[in-house]
Amino acid sequence: MIGVRALCVLALAFAACTAARGEPATARYAPAQLGFAETGLQRASEAGARGDLVLAQRLSAQARLDARLAWSMSESKALRRAAAEVHRRALRLERSMVRAPVVAISPQGDARLSTR
Repeated sequence: MIGVRALCVLALAFAACTAARGEPATARYAPAQLGFAETGLQRASEAGARGDLVLAQRLSAQARLDARLAWSMSESKALRRAAAEVHRRALRLERSMVRAPVVAISPQGDARLSTR
């Protein structure tokens, strides 16, 4: 996971490069938007590991949206490639949560696996 300070430095460097190339004004914010997507995906993964599947799915969906927004904000091939990868990882995480078995507690008190 990238730190906030490193993300800010990266955003400033990218903004300077894009300003020199004449990309749209929104392009300078694309790295920060991609950082939001990566952070959201990390939080979704952690929520899924804790068993909070509802929160994990919401965070993963938000990460996908943030990645798509970052992709659309820039014409940089590297940034678009990174945004597409975050989007793919978020989709993979969501799909894995859908297929995961759910442990249900029966009235007798023993845990049994069930599928949704």
